[in-house]
Amino acid sequence: MDDARSLFSAGTDSKVIVYFEWDGPLGLHHFEGLWKSPEGKIVLISDFRYEAKSPHCSGYWTMLLSEGTPSGEWTLEARIDGEPAGALSFVITGSPLAHATPPRQPLSVADLYRKAMDATVIIEKLTADGTPVEKSTGFWIADGQILTSFESIDGAAALRISQSAGSQIKTDRVLAWNRWQDWAVLKVDGNAKASLKRSTNAAANVGDRCVFLEWGAVGAKLTDGSISGTNSFPRAGSRLLVSSGVSSQSIGGALLDEFGNYVGVIGGSIVPSANPIRILYLLNDSGNPNATLDFDTTGLAVPNSLLPDLPLNAAVPTSLAEVSNRGEFAPLVVKSNSIQYMSVTSAVGRDSGNIPLPRNSKQIFSKRDNKAAVYVNWQSSVKERIACSLRFFSADNKMITTSKPQQVSLAPGKYASSTRDFPLAPLSPGIYRVDLLINDKTSWREFIRVTE
Repeated sequence: MDDARSLFSAGTDSKVIVYFEWDGPLGLHHFEGLWKSPEGKIVLISDFRYEAKSPHCSGYWTMLLSEGTPSGEWTLEARIDGEPAGALSFVITGSPLAHATPPRQPLSVADLYRKAMDATVIIEKLTADGTPVEKSTGFWIADGQILTSFESIDGAAALRISQSAGSQIKTDRVLAWNRWQDWAVLKVDGNAKASLKRSTNAAANVGDRCVFLEWGAVGAKLTDGSISGTNSFPRAGSRLLVSSGVSSQSIGGALLDEFGNYVGVIGGSIVPSANPIRILYLLNDSGNPNATLDFDTTGLAVPNSLLPDLPLNAAVPTSLAEVSNRGEFAPLVVKSNSIQYMSVTSAVGRDSGNIPLPRNSKQIFSKRDNKAAVYVNWQSSVKERIACSLRFFSADNKMITTSKPQQVSLAPGKYASSTRDFPLAPLSPGIYRVDLLINDKTSWREFIRVTE
């Protein structure tokens, strides 16, 4: 290096180069440099891969400077193959634009909570007879317009909106939606107590501090939703990974930056009608049952880059019935008390008492398995006779096959089970949905993955 130093001028110097030397094993290595601003935020990640041919090697990372680069003490944290490898601090001065106007001040936790609560609504899916089935959330973006996830409306005949003040509004209209990207804008006959604004940042970055409302049995709490990573999926598009698990009722809520503006929508289903973490398990399965433990503390969000320009004042509303008629809804799951236990399995055997039992429970199959089976263990507190059938769908909600209804007689204290097979060999590799219907109502749902 020709000019080793730790003080740089943003108005004069064009870049900062951090040089390193390292002794380590031979082979391919991944070198990362995490540039942290004076506020402690990761604003840039520089990385490269290098195959070491000798134990001693060297390299460098570069960050370009501009007149707007903030002044203060910066830090580069080094990682090699994902492990910390040291840090180096340096000072940047002489950035006149950084002091031209006072920087925006982040909101306090109390103000963030209040802002989120004032704009958030609870969304209940209603069946055709008005029965509430599932709860999720959404948030006002303008008078008469609520932004939420597509998952929050999927399969509903109507929606009941509950505001923070306790008032309720029903709607069955949407202004815009995207099934695979997992967002929807509702048309509501009502005005917002408070609306959230879209973040002016072009994109949220890894390391950005974010929060969202996590809903539970005792109400809502403000939860750390800082962005811990990003990913992209062929049909669904980009997703933000946030540093907290997400409850089902929190889906559709706003992911807020530290100034109270939304940077995304919580939920981020990767395959429509499916829990995103469940699909991540199917896509990332390595045969190791512990491989998905991190998913318990990770949630997903749809970034602003996928959302339409809002608000949609000129859009013509579409009814939920029309969305359903277009084949974009999956039927609502109405759970049945007649089911004691269900699983997808590769085979069903019998125990010592000649009672049929699944040999295993699995969701990832090879086409070489030829077939899979749905096993149902029934229970009932009354004597009844039910009709059950199985339907098999592609991820695009296209029905591939359906079975003939099977009659099952149930009585209190009497063991009953049933098994239905479905073929795998004709299927293309991908994700599929399995629905079990009882008396023509979808009562159970599972997703499986088929590989070569």
